[in-house]
Amino acid sequence: MASETKEALEKQVQRAIFQESIFRTESALAIAFFVIMTVLSALGFLPSFLDFLPAWSWLGVGALVEAALIYSSISDPDFGAEVAAKLLKDNFEPGKIRDKKINEGIRQALDYRSRIEKAIRERSDSMLKDELSQTASQIDDWLENMYDLAQRIDRYQRDQKILERDRQRNNSRIKQLRQQLASERNEAVKEQVASTLHSMERQQETIRHLDDTIKRARLQFENSLVHLGTIYSQTMLFDAKDIDSGRARRLRQEIADEVIELNDVLTAMDEVYAE
Repeated sequence: MASETKEALEKQVQRAIFQESIFRTESALAIAFFVIMTVLSALGFLPSFLDFLPAWSWLGVGALVEAALIYSSISDPDFGAEVAAKLLKDNFEPGKIRDKKINEGIRQALDYRSRIEKAIRERSDSMLKDELSQTASQIDDWLENMYDLAQRIDRYQRDQKILERDRQRNNSRIKQLRQQLASERNEAVKEQVASTLHSMERQQETIRHLDDTIKRARLQFENSLVHLGTIYSQTMLFDAKDIDSGRARRLRQEIADEVIELNDVLTAMDEVYAE
């Protein structure tokens, strides 16, 4: 999924919009109608007042109507936003996140992104449109990291009962091993007790480290969602003069910084799981 989601979503959306515009209900009905009329005309089954139209003309008119329908779909911001939302959900699959709060957060993030896509498509200024498209492309990397973070948090949530069981079992066993280590006289046994004790203490430390990292991850996820909402608001207020003022550059830098912060948390989580 990483290679797909790192692409500029704009390219995916344009391709998806074209495909959806062909297969949407209006287009399907138009195609079916003109194919039927062409066949009936060729067989001579049309009413007499339509006899003056040759069979091929129905295909020509149908092609023009289909082209008009496709153009209206491509230029419709609401249709574009709907396709973008569907594409995002297909890429990121929020339904796989079981944690309700994190699931809701991912859905909000995807909604912000589809709204930004709609705002871009509504802009008439080509330079401003290009600038906002670059911003949207960065947000796709942001969303990818948020989704990765959500998956890690969700995985921890599913494993929490097992981790808590291990924590309690180890606490009890560590006390026993420490007492045994202090009283053991056989050096070979003592060495094995020390090794087992070390392993259990290390596991406890890893669990504690994981707990702290998950707390940090949850806070970072929440912060990223709030920040994404702020970025969405800023793009709504964005106009052509902001390109020259440097505001666009600062906005992209804010997004880049957020992507880096999310990546840092993901790296920290990978290090914990690798221990």
